[in-house]
Amino acid sequence: MTKHVVTNWNEFSPPAYVSNGFIGFRFAKNPFKETVGLLSGFYGVKKGPDVEAFSVIPTPNITFYYMNQPVEPQIKSQSYDFSTGELETSAILNCGDKVTYITYTVFCSRTSPTLLVSSLKVKSDKRCQVRINIAYQIQDGYMSTVSEIEGCPYCNEDHDGKFKLYSSDKTTTAGVSYRLFGNYCSKEHISPLNASAEVESTDNGSEIQLITSYVPGIMHSEPHNQAHRLIKLAAWNGFERIRNGNHAAWAKLWESRIVIDGAQEEWQNVIDASYFYLMSSMSAFAPVSVAPYGLSQPDGYEGHCFWDTESFMFMTPLFCAPDIACSMLEYRFRRLEAAKNNARLNGYSGIQFPWQSGTVGCEVTVPFAGQAGGAGEQHVNLDVALAFDAYAKVSGDECFLKEKAWPVLKGVADWIVSRAEKTPRGYEILHVTGIDEESDDVPNDSYTNIMSKKLLYTANEYSEKLGFGKNARWSEVSETLWIPSREDGVLPQYEGMPDKDNQASTTLMAYFPYGYTSGNDIPTFEYYINHGMERYLNYPMLSGFLGVFPAWAGDREKSLAFYEKANLTFFCDPFYACTEWGISNPKERKNPQTPVITHFITARGSLLSGLIMGLTKICPWKGSIDGGPEEWLGENIILPEGWKRITIGKVYIRGKAYKIIAENGAKHAVLQELPQ
Repeated sequence: MTKHVVTNWNEFSPPAYVSNGFIGFRFAKNPFKETVGLLSGFYGVKKGPDVEAFSVIPTPNITFYYMNQPVEPQIKSQSYDFSTGELETSAILNCGDKVTYITYTVFCSRTSPTLLVSSLKVKSDKRCQVRINIAYQIQDGYMSTVSEIEGCPYCNEDHDGKFKLYSSDKTTTAGVSYRLFGNYCSKEHISPLNASAEVESTDNGSEIQLITSYVPGIMHSEPHNQAHRLIKLAAWNGFERIRNGNHAAWAKLWESRIVIDGAQEEWQNVIDASYFYLMSSMSAFAPVSVAPYGLSQPDGYEGHCFWDTESFMFMTPLFCAPDIACSMLEYRFRRLEAAKNNARLNGYSGIQFPWQSGTVGCEVTVPFAGQAGGAGEQHVNLDVALAFDAYAKVSGDECFLKEKAWPVLKGVADWIVSRAEKTPRGYEILHVTGIDEESDDVPNDSYTNIMSKKLLYTANEYSEKLGFGKNARWSEVSETLWIPSREDGVLPQYEGMPDKDNQASTTLMAYFPYGYTSGNDIPTFEYYINHGMERYLNYPMLSGFLGVFPAWAGDREKSLAFYEKANLTFFCDPFYACTEWGISNPKERKNPQTPVITHFITARGSLLSGLIMGLTKICPWKGSIDGGPEEWLGENIILPEGWKRITIGKVYIRGKAYKIIAENGAKHAVLQELPQ
């Protein structure tokens, strides 16, 4: 795995993003002072729209003193090791006639999810004493912040401080506790938010470690005390054991590394960065699922969960990290009551997952947004339900199927039949916004209607398997739900779609990843490829996998061009930070000229799902409820020009591990079983 190193920063270089999906931090060029932290489940109310939003958390700010005078570190380099999730900063201190070298390493533990772990090594050419002050502070400039910090008096030697946080409206709380370890000369407890240690710097060096635990109040009634307990457990384990556990967890994730034979060298960095940042944003332990920006951006989409979660980010852990995929669905399942209330408020039966969901699971879209404040963009309901179906099929977990997938599919099926309107043509879904938000309030959005038919059919499969028989109402609506069509065989985006050159390509999501086919799909693929897909390649979300469709149409050259434009343009220095919108100018990607807000996770999931499922033609939604992976394999593997083979090192299907190999020109992908 590549270790990315930076020695030069410009004004707009985006900060490094370090996270485990439970806690997340943005460490700037000076990681001692300019760190922004977020905690899953810790939200406040954002002023203005008055909706739930991420609340930033205090992060450790470090000040160095020599002879009781502050010394500003000179940052020399940063390196980010994607194989372990460790960010290392090298700096020097000028202490009179002595030069002190600082190495500061930070990571978020994947095995102890509440822990931010850091190591500070101090080494000098001459012996000297350096005092290191730790102060927990909140970075200014964010709309949703902590309204109050309640310090807890220092009590004994098993921690160096703890405190309780209250969100801006005091609806959520969090607890923080920390402790310094290592070979310091002395240590002082200044306040619950402040401690210091003195170290002796020699040519052999000294090292101290700082471990901080962050606990959200939605997971514990006394989060500050629980953070204290977890710091005591961290002391039992020790820094090296925690670090080794983190290394092992990342090593297991990297067993699923995706490799393309025949692609230009940059592609491996792009794929690795996509996988790294996606997995960094996910945790099997987080109380809230993944937002489009992961845990990296306080003011980007407010930390809400959209359809992005199940439609783009879910597919990679579905095959590569099933415990994370299960956790993402647990988030939805625990909020079924909120989804039922949302359906009732809209006048429908069953359950209706909101367009934007937060800690409780209610609709939290800003009311002045388009799509009727999010209430009109209802296909999220289908995306969530089909993710439950996919997990049941891929995992083979019968308990999950009966206890969790079935209630969700049944609830969404009941919602569909109450949402659809009967007309002389059958059933129709009117006044809806599809994936393309620029086409608001349309009749019979094809993606929504096709997914509704699919969901009703699948729900009846579940109903029969569980002994309830077919639901006649579901069958009636499924069989007669209107799908718009054109005389030229093209599936329009919605009924009455105008024929224009900049047409959105969103309808194609019915084909991939969800496996829809009309029996003659090429006219639809070619229409969208030639009427607007080029424009969409710099857009967020779908862009990462749009190169699948030229490949399916047999055009390898155009597939490669689309893949390159839709992916290589979304990364910038340093550390392959991934943007929301493509940056066409390669010089600007190397040297950003405007602020880059990172890290947009959706399109990274889009790329990876296209590699794992799209070009390999593996689709679990094509299989029956009891069928195996042999039903999922599509024929005629066509890869972008020059690509010879795609290999996914390890995936998990029905309790077994496989390697996926898809060679250009092969009849179908190969699932090679691996030893357990």
